[in-house]
Amino acid sequence: MYLLYLDEAGKSGPGDPNQPWYVLGGVIVHDRSWKGLEESLNREIDQHCPPPREDRWEIHMADLHHGKRFFRKMSRDVREKLVDASLRVLEDHGARVICVGIDKRRVADHHPQEEPVEQIAYRFMLERFNIYLSRHGGELGIVVADEQREGERSTRRSHLRYRQQGTEYQLISNVIETPFFTPSHWSPLLQLADVVTYHVARKLRGQPCPVWPRLERLFDGGENYLGKGLKLYPD
Repeated sequence: MYLLYLDEAGKSGPGDPNQPWYVLGGVIVHDRSWKGLEESLNREIDQHCPPPREDRWEIHMADLHHGKRFFRKMSRDVREKLVDASLRVLEDHGARVICVGIDKRRVADHHPQEEPVEQIAYRFMLERFNIYLSRHGGELGIVVADEQREGERSTRRSHLRYRQQGTEYQLISNVIETPFFTPSHWSPLLQLADVVTYHVARKLRGQPCPVWPRLERLFDGGENYLGKGLKLYPD
């Protein structure tokens, strides 16, 4: 079985010039790799941020990048090492990444009849996860997502509809159950999804993203990841 960990960035509406893209990022991990990956990440965290830590401590890229909250007294060098360690854990354990980027303004201007961008992105993500599972022997998959103050019910409703009726393009035959929502500070792997999503959003906004070459190698699809490991809409 595979697990897809989801996080999002850019939920500020189509009028925010600082966040023109809505990004839904996913990290795919096989259940055989799950425990080792989590243990590796926890060792890295302990090395750079020795316990004890608050219960709500987590790798949250916006705070990490700007040196806020738990990272307020942490040097830039250590913060960069945490990012490096996060990506290295994904690399070492063979995780794969799928991301969906939605140009919010273009959707609002040219596709006003569409679903909310969050639902568009989720549909694209579910399709790609289902294809990934089909390519890997038809194994089953489960979605684990960061809790949402709004939108959990609509996401569950869409998920059920796609499982029962399919999307416009395919039947969702390998993704089971309903999405599991949990606070990211309790899930190290959701924190890895946050690292990925944050940097993809930076790249799409045209901001510096030194780790981009490493992310490209993690995308599903290899060198041909556009449309597979990274779906942009409208494209």
